[in-house]
Amino acid sequence: MDNLIIEKHSPHINILKIHRPDVLNAVNKATLEEMLQFLHNKEHQKDCHALILTGSGEKSFIAGADIKEMKEMSHVEMLQFCELGQEVTLALQKSPFLTLAAVNGYALGGGFEMALACDFIYASTNAKFGFPEVSLGIIPGFGGTQRISRAVGTRLSKELVMSGRIFTAEMAKGWGIVNHLAESDHLMKDCLLAVSDIVRHSFWATSQAKRAIDIGYHLSMVEALELEKNMCAFCFATKECNEGMAAFLKKHKKG
Repeated sequence: MDNLIIEKHSPHINILKIHRPDVLNAVNKATLEEMLQFLHNKEHQKDCHALILTGSGEKSFIAGADIKEMKEMSHVEMLQFCELGQEVTLALQKSPFLTLAAVNGYALGGGFEMALACDFIYASTNAKFGFPEVSLGIIPGFGGTQRISRAVGTRLSKELVMSGRIFTAEMAKGWGIVNHLAESDHLMKDCLLAVSDIVRHSFWATSQAKRAIDIGYHLSMVEALELEKNMCAFCFATKECNEGMAAFLKKHKKG
């Protein structure tokens, strides 16, 4: 893949780097197609329990979409480009494995949308976020207007999207967008520690927890509780649950 660097940190942890340093890792159509192919392959291979998404270099996570390519698009081509971007963000959101955005610099426009589609966002203290699309006469098109409003509410979302304001990682953490802040040279270490702590647990339990929260958020409480109990019962039927409970009882019997 020309625009991606794929690293396998451990049998179940993958690192996906957007590698277009000459344009601060801005994504074009080819990059989105490569990301979608990678995500679909990982979902079907079942070997990935956690994915860390980041950008190549120290300046940028993903500095939005490639404006040079966008400028030459017709409105129909722009519609198709947005559809492709939304396919990628939905693949990140709906993947059975944990997705963590390691934001190591600029996360603007489409880059911010990619981060919001991940389960967690860890950011370096020098990271910058924002939706500058309005300065180009457009709005976010990869799901940004919908995910930011679900993250921080409609009032703040309208201000951030309509102003095109660029804001700091510290502000993003204060608003609940970012989970964790780290110095630049510690960011990836903190990300790996976090996902390593999660992947040691049952994959079925963590993936079902992710689904229960994501799906249940949009249901009534009665429907969400029904979903939760069924997912809990599913986990109970797995080998990992049987082994985990047996190990717990053995440990406490000795104690």
